[in-house]
Amino acid sequence: MTAGAACASVPEVEHPARKGARGAGMFQIVRSSPKPLGDQLVDEVGRLIDSGRLTEASRLPSVRDLARRLGVSVYTVTTAFERLQARGLIESRPGSGHYVARRLLSEASPKVELGFPPSTDPALRFARSTLDPQSIAVPAGAGLLPPQWLEDVISPPALSRFWRNGGVGISAPAQGDPALRDLLVERLRRAAIPAASRGVLITFGASHAFDLIARRLLSPGDTVLVDDPGYFVLLTQLKAHRLNLVPVPKVADGSDLGVLEDMARLHRPRMFFTQTLLHNPTGITASASNCHGILSLAERYDFLIAEDHVYTDFGPPHLVSLAQIDELRRVIYVGSFTKVLSPAIRLGFLAASDELVPSLVDQKILSVLSGAALVEFVVREVLASGKYRRHLDRLRNRLAKARAISTGLLQAAGLEVTNPSEGGLFLWAALPAGLDADELAIEAQRAGILLAPGSMFSLTTRGSGRLRFNAAHASDPRLLEFLAERCQVAA
Repeated sequence: MTAGAACASVPEVEHPARKGARGAGMFQIVRSSPKPLGDQLVDEVGRLIDSGRLTEASRLPSVRDLARRLGVSVYTVTTAFERLQARGLIESRPGSGHYVARRLLSEASPKVELGFPPSTDPALRFARSTLDPQSIAVPAGAGLLPPQWLEDVISPPALSRFWRNGGVGISAPAQGDPALRDLLVERLRRAAIPAASRGVLITFGASHAFDLIARRLLSPGDTVLVDDPGYFVLLTQLKAHRLNLVPVPKVADGSDLGVLEDMARLHRPRMFFTQTLLHNPTGITASASNCHGILSLAERYDFLIAEDHVYTDFGPPHLVSLAQIDELRRVIYVGSFTKVLSPAIRLGFLAASDELVPSLVDQKILSVLSGAALVEFVVREVLASGKYRRHLDRLRNRLAKARAISTGLLQAAGLEVTNPSEGGLFLWAALPAGLDADELAIEAQRAGILLAPGSMFSLTTRGSGRLRFNAAHASDPRLLEFLAERCQVAA
């Protein structure tokens, strides 16, 4: 027997169809294993059933008997049996015990998992790969941080406090938890943005906020200005709302003000969707003078601005933004905690003028009715405890180091990183002449590497020949070897 293992024979495994017949099986748990004992027991019973050593309708040992033989608690066996019932492997018969469940489908039926047909939209194909990363070993182009960077920021006691405070019966108000909105107002005011709690709306992430804006404040056929290049999901989302998208090029200090004025004069847009700080995908942060220029044109041509702040927390504090200068008169501030805390925390928010927020709250009610009380409580606890500030300090330090390392390695592999001195998550890199970014991304995915081609971010050819890299993942040796080989061939 394996050292540290406890075994229990299955006594008198009975099959009703062959009364009196005896069978024997063996459950085994390994105490020295890092896997929890309950998980081991669930896996072991499943293995015995799949192998046929435990047949249909066979009676299992009683909970107490199995617990005694394995030297574990009754609770461990009880919860393991409950999980096995949930998987349909065993069933409980009151007054009789637990039995291997009858299989309704033939054992010989192949287990085939049907996937979605490939999307014709490159942005949606990429998003599916990012959100379902089983075939991706190196998420070099993704927009998420490594899971280990996000450990410990959300503590189990926070969840316990939620349930102790009657969380099971709590439904978050449509506008969002008032205490959380107050904390967000404090954060915005520290950034010199004069927000008020009544002007803040909690959403299910930034994408949800943009969807509410498009549904409530815009109509099909309206013209909107967008960054070129810009966030690919937002571009696809706005197209789905049948809006007329007009691209505004990104330049070294922000938006191209000359093109912006020409497009505003020609098209009379209703809104400009832009990201001024740590722009996705280029990493550019707009200068204060560029921000003033954007707002001057918004005033002259009477359009609103939706300013994306999803990655703002990755940068240094006190950056100048449109929302700060404008004081939320024409600007709608859209933020999120999903990138910073965890992909499991689908929580964003928007801050806007008192005139706009009530109609956006109504749209949220029509879309999702209310908020997620548990998620809002968790984020509130993280902000109120001070852990969020310490978490950000660690993330910024790690990102700065990762950017420096990844920049050097990508350039050594043959790429040109065009924004090495900017902060934030993304590196925007040009490929050598002769390499097609889209074809390279397809080839890379076959090798388990996720690349983000620049064409995905642009309505024009502005992203051609470029790739967006996640600084936290771009130093992976498998990625660098793949890129170096292709760049060497192109040279």
